[in-house]
Amino acid sequence: MQEMLLIIALCAGLLYWQQAMKCKEQALYAARKECKICGVQLLDQTVQQARISLSRDEQGRWRIWRVYRFDYTETGQERFSGTITLLGQKVLRIALETFNPVIH
Repeated sequence: MQEMLLIIALCAGLLYWQQAMKCKEQALYAARKECKICGVQLLDQTVQQARISLSRDEQGRWRIWRVYRFDYTETGQERFSGTITLLGQKVLRIALETFNPVIH
């Protein structure tokens, strides 16, 4: 019985990790795309998870709500921050410090 619980917990952990990696890739893709649209340079070519919690989607289902942060530059001199908000794997909002936020 304990072995079965351990296997279930391990599988749940692996599924969570896989979803987290997919969401991080989605956030990185959105950051690259938004930086290209705004004519700025994404620094470090990465995003970092800043927050995670639970929230309901439009249909009332519970989803994992994640906020990722990234850095970018306009001129190469100054470093600015941006955030990407995901609900599940759907990008809800992209905000760059020096631009108005884009709500999807």
